[in-house]
Amino acid sequence: MVPGSPPIDVFSEFSITENKKAGTLSISGKITGDNFPSTEAFISDPSGQNVFLGIGFYEGDPFSSLDGENKRDITSFNLTLTTDKYGNFTGVRVGDRTYKVNEWNKLFEKEDPHKNNNKK
Repeated sequence: MVPGSPPIDVFSEFSITENKKAGTLSISGKITGDNFPSTEAFISDPSGQNVFLGIGFYEGDPFSSLDGENKRDITSFNLTLTTDKYGNFTGVRVGDRTYKVNEWNKLFEKEDPHKNNNKK
């Protein structure tokens, strides 16, 4: 939005598989780019409810981080969303653990975008 400033790079790779019979949506992928400013990825269900897929903690500054086309690792994810018969999210399964949607989102909402020691 500033004349002459470089673009902010964000690239995504997603794989999404729906199993209507099981009521699941399996999602894996990664986000790359400048990693400045902080970045977040989420998916929305038909009701408008959002589920975080991942977040990136910003590194650097606008003068050193944005020049050129960058593909720095920002976040990666591999999870399964459980759904109701309308396709609305009812839970998030990661490995052997299942979270309620609000529990899962709180894990990301509490993060400080300035630190990089807990990348999701």
